[in-house]
Amino acid sequence: MYKTLLEQADVAIFDLDGTLYEGTDHFNLHVDNLKQQLEDEKKEQFQDIYNKILRGEHPVQIGKIYDGLRDIVWSWDPFTEELTEARNWNNEVVTVKDAPNKIAAHEFDFKNWVPIGDGWWPPYAIARHFGISIDAIQASYNKTKEQMAELDGYLRQTPGLKEYLKELKQNTRLVVCTNSDEVDAKRLLKFLEIDEHFEELIPSAMKPVQTKKHFKYVLDHFDVKPEQVVSVGDNFMNEVAPALQLGMKAVWLTDAKEKPVENNQYVLTDTLAQ
Repeated sequence: MYKTLLEQADVAIFDLDGTLYEGTDHFNLHVDNLKQQLEDEKKEQFQDIYNKILRGEHPVQIGKIYDGLRDIVWSWDPFTEELTEARNWNNEVVTVKDAPNKIAAHEFDFKNWVPIGDGWWPPYAIARHFGISIDAIQASYNKTKEQMAELDGYLRQTPGLKEYLKELKQNTRLVVCTNSDEVDAKRLLKFLEIDEHFEELIPSAMKPVQTKKHFKYVLDHFDVKPEQVVSVGDNFMNEVAPALQLGMKAVWLTDAKEKPVENNQYVLTDTLAQ
């Protein structure tokens, strides 16, 4: 079904990290780098929590909001922007008297309000929970990105993706919109041998805070209506919810089996090419 959406679109906007290459081992690498900053006992606790998250047995999940000020996890409706429920790290519902009822995407500051949109963010939340500083977490992220480029097996081309994009671009304009900076994005696209298939690159996009701004730019630049555009990405908050809010369609690359929000404008899939 996702191929039908893309093939019927006039424009397709692709995320880069976690979307145009395969594998999740880099998340485990990030976890290992973060754990090195803890004592042995806390290393085991960190890993145990991460394993529970992967099994869906912990409140930290894709689509939630980490409240760094209070060290709790909120359920968040991306359409009404309401904070609907708060849970602590024991998965207990808690009452918070001084919290806002709503928070808009542009209010995410990645310090007090952190959207858990893809696999990079659960390790971030766990690290904050264990008292690792934001600067130290960023340093671990940077180290992980460097290791991904240097070590074998962390950047893998999706089989068939090059050929699929080459065919798709015959009738659909292809755009990359990524939080990676321009140098890193161009390096990755060239390494993956798909750089020539995209006619526009939007780097350092600051998604999800500025996602709608970039999507509106694409609509104006290509002179298309929202329903003619498909957003493709692995991050529900960065690429899917903003697209749906604008009336666009979306393809969410995920292992999730159920939609967090029911809407017939987007589909779930775990790969872009077979």
